[in-house]
Amino acid sequence: MGKQETAAVRRLGAPRRAFTAMGDWDLPPSGPRAAGISGREGVAILSGRSAVRPMIALLADVHANLEALRAVFDDLRRREIRRIFFLGDMVGYGPNPVETLEFMKHFEFCLLGNHDEAVLKGPPKSFNRYAVRAALWTRKLISPDEMGIKALLPGEHARRAEHWRFLSSLRPARTLGDMMFAHDTPADPGSAKYIRSLKDVEEVFVARPKERIFFVGHSHVPGIFDENGAIVPEPGKKYSFDGRMIVNVGSVGQPRDKDIRACYVVLFPDGFRFHRVPYDIEATMRKIRAEPELDDMLAIRLAKGI
Repeated sequence: MGKQETAAVRRLGAPRRAFTAMGDWDLPPSGPRAAGISGREGVAILSGRSAVRPMIALLADVHANLEALRAVFDDLRRREIRRIFFLGDMVGYGPNPVETLEFMKHFEFCLLGNHDEAVLKGPPKSFNRYAVRAALWTRKLISPDEMGIKALLPGEHARRAEHWRFLSSLRPARTLGDMMFAHDTPADPGSAKYIRSLKDVEEVFVARPKERIFFVGHSHVPGIFDENGAIVPEPGKKYSFDGRMIVNVGSVGQPRDKDIRACYVVLFPDGFRFHRVPYDIEATMRKIRAEPELDDMLAIRLAKGI
């Protein structure tokens, strides 16, 4: 980890310390306790019956973009939102996979995205050449089996082993009460299939009859889908839970709706809001271009939101 990235993590702070600095806040730990959240507990949290403040941030597709993650986290602190659910793809494309993993392992829970899985198991044939190179480069940085000369660095193997165990422990979907959270389609979690049409929506509703509300990521395009079609959400507007619906929360680290700002959703007991956050895109672009194994296209698309 270079001096610049180390300083960036210090500015972010570990989530536990950063929240505590604002009062008596604390993020629940990752690992067994987070994995053991029950549906009943989830319903209590979302309904406001829990002692915990019921606002929950839903993030997806950070893709190792530390500047975007930092900006969103600062926005969450400003809004006094302490709970974070992450819907997959921590890494891939971006220049700071190690720092991103170190920070996000403290979130309430994290799901496995297809780019996370590509680092663990190797990129699939469906990946374009930019995604393949980024996945292989990321693997070199975090895999305990690909250390090379870095094996001589103090604590390097232990750090990599911890990150590898964390990624390996993740799963592609989770349910809380009548809500389901997934990286890709809830009809087939882990398939890397998208939700883009009414047919895709119908498949989800048929496959998951017990759940009412679905939150997903994967496409990097925010949207709200129901049996009648899709709408483009308006940032800041509160949407109510009106029947069954699928909500794509957009992307923190690589938006593709031609809006270059980071995107995330705040979940309330009775609805949700989308938020957009500007961040230092130029800094992320410089980091990408400074790494020979990351393609320049990954920087260009950040500036265009595509």
